[in-house]
Amino acid sequence: MPTSMQATFRVPATRGKMGKTEYFTTSLPFGIVVKVFTFDPANMPLLAAEDRTQRELKTRRVPEIADYILSHEDYIFSAVTVSVGVEKFDFEPIGGDSDIGWLHLPAEADYIVNDGQHRIAGIERALRDDPTLKNDSISVVVLPDGGTKRSQQIFSDLNRTVHKTSKSLDILYDHRLPINQITMDCVKAVPLFRGRTDKERVSLSVRNRNFATLSGLQRANTQLLGDIPEDADEATVAEARDYAIEFWKRTTEFVQPWSEIAEGIMSAVEARQDYLSSYTLVLWALGRVGAVLRERGASLDALSALADVDWRKDNPEWEGICILGNDIITRTSTRDATGELLKHKLGLRPDAPDAVLQLP
Repeated sequence: MPTSMQATFRVPATRGKMGKTEYFTTSLPFGIVVKVFTFDPANMPLLAAEDRTQRELKTRRVPEIADYILSHEDYIFSAVTVSVGVEKFDFEPIGGDSDIGWLHLPAEADYIVNDGQHRIAGIERALRDDPTLKNDSISVVVLPDGGTKRSQQIFSDLNRTVHKTSKSLDILYDHRLPINQITMDCVKAVPLFRGRTDKERVSLSVRNRNFATLSGLQRANTQLLGDIPEDADEATVAEARDYAIEFWKRTTEFVQPWSEIAEGIMSAVEARQDYLSSYTLVLWALGRVGAVLRERGASLDALSALADVDWRKDNPEWEGICILGNDIITRTSTRDATGELLKHKLGLRPDAPDAVLQLP
């Protein structure tokens, strides 16, 4: 039973221990979460970094999270972590020394959101548009508050061992976005990519045997196909998928030495030593070319002009476009310039682009 007269609300919870820290895990409705775990993000910039217990709220993430909730019936979140301004919790085991029971949370205590402030802000935004979500719930890990330093340490410890998954793994595991599934279908259907696409890393080392990364191919497909909404109908997705697969098969015929790589005559490692075409920058640029052909309703036969392109790194045409000295420079401007040069080669623009790089 509660040991004080302080107003509390009782929630079912489990008790646990990590090191010296006793904690409790419960599940709370959204409506309760946004009322109890309140914070004012406008005050954060007013505090010195050393006086905060959290990072500043990135407001652009809030509508993204709210839209995720509102757009999916099967959305899911990891638990939020909060610390409460009490020295010890009132916990009623269901019997004996059980770690399952009832946790009494103070109604008026100070609650610090150690992890999950963006999720809570997104939930609050979603509730404005759909109040019926108030009964949906989220897991909450509850810790006793030990002051600012302790809360800062909790925040640091929670993030110390967190490692963001790579973009390639995000694509591999995210089945909602059509562009991700189309990219996976390209990996399966296009011989150049089949068995030669790194599905975990976002960049390839010099000795990596793969030709491309999943994230690099996805970005190239995004250039090729544009934005495909998550709720696009099956016919739209199928048309985009067929175009992407056919596009990459046809480019394999004409871009040196892609056909040799696809046939196993040359390895991707060997190709990267001499050919610019073995870098993600070119995939991205070719995606831009394919988008123009698709927009104009032009035949993919136009890609045959790519056979006349000198794809070797030492071709002086690449200097200032995407190569500076002995270095391949990958940035938005060089990807754009490479795409524009390839458009010129295919007769899709009258003149060659100006150089975007120059030696100091």
